[in-house]
Amino acid sequence: MTLDPSTLEADVRRLASPGLEGRKRGTRGSALAREHLLARLGGAGLAPLFGGSFEQPTFAGRGEAIRHGTNVGALWRSRDPGAGWIALLAHYDHLGVVRGRIRPGADDNASSVAILLSIADAMGRARPALRNHIAFLFPDAEEPPAIRTDRMGSSWFWRHPPFPIERLRCAIVLDLMGGIADPSLAAAGLGSLLFVFGAEASPGLAALALGAGAEPGVEPLRLGLPLIETYPYLPGRRFSVSDYHALRPFGRPFLFLSTGRSSRYHTAQDTADAIDYAGLAARARWCAGLALLAAQGRRELGWADGVADPLADARATGRLLRALGDGNRFPGMLRRALLADRRRVEAILARLEAGGSAEPAEYRALQLACVRAQAAMWHPSGWWFGLW
Repeated sequence: MTLDPSTLEADVRRLASPGLEGRKRGTRGSALAREHLLARLGGAGLAPLFGGSFEQPTFAGRGEAIRHGTNVGALWRSRDPGAGWIALLAHYDHLGVVRGRIRPGADDNASSVAILLSIADAMGRARPALRNHIAFLFPDAEEPPAIRTDRMGSSWFWRHPPFPIERLRCAIVLDLMGGIADPSLAAAGLGSLLFVFGAEASPGLAALALGAGAEPGVEPLRLGLPLIETYPYLPGRRFSVSDYHALRPFGRPFLFLSTGRSSRYHTAQDTADAIDYAGLAARARWCAGLALLAAQGRRELGWADGVADPLADARATGRLLRALGDGNRFPGMLRRALLADRRRVEAILARLEAGGSAEPAEYRALQLACVRAQAAMWHPSGWWFGLW
């Protein structure tokens, strides 16, 4: 199955164009984005996901009586009508206009939408015979204030799926796939990183992530969900960060893929001109291989929420901290905190590699170090990230 990379930039530029005004839920820009998705999915030759429709209205409020948003979805059918299914997700909404400036949302999340559309195109051309159905879902209402609530379009979808939820083999959620790498990561040779979250939840998911194969320009790096869902001042609590949120209570497996936040995240600078299109094409090819592998599987993948792989997390966090270098571009308080984190993580990693186990306090330190590294890459001037 061969992807056409030429569609990626065209789709990102359309969805992040000024005329769509940031695609905020319920706006004219959101409706125009849906028109584009419907045209692209219809042209790819996929079937409607929701009975006879590519659109799924979502509702909120008391008794779910208030129309809230509109999901878009298409289906590639297995030859077996009673087969299982996998779901590929990329939300299409963004922030709209904030304080008079358009938030274009090229990386967040037109980049991911473009990847799924390119995979849909390729399937329409190749017409593969698959063991499981593939649902392509473009949820509405992922952005604040809906995030982590029942008002998310994906929350509605998981409560009203097109197939029985127990037959869901796995979901693959894409968010922020544009690869706008922090300069220090690129200089350290880590600009091709693709973070793979959730593989720690079961050996089956880990094998799936590893089985997607090598793709030039893509370095999958496993990182545990606890390292992106923790908050410094709320120990013991976790906060989902994308459209897998409402799937968790059902106990079905998922992987979350992202190249991570950049300094352009949720700003007017998140434009189509900033996307790494060569990298986006490579990530699209890798994701297509992952989707096909998942769609051909037979065995239950398994899911155990809340688990962690301290050794893999320490290795990944150590790589990120080393890539930040001496920290001279950060304010003093943050620089000192990052250097202290690096020493602490290196000590934890040495003990784990020698066969030791991570104590709860050590893993909490690892979580906070990883969150601080992410925050520094996202907002390099944020001295206050050195406070915890």
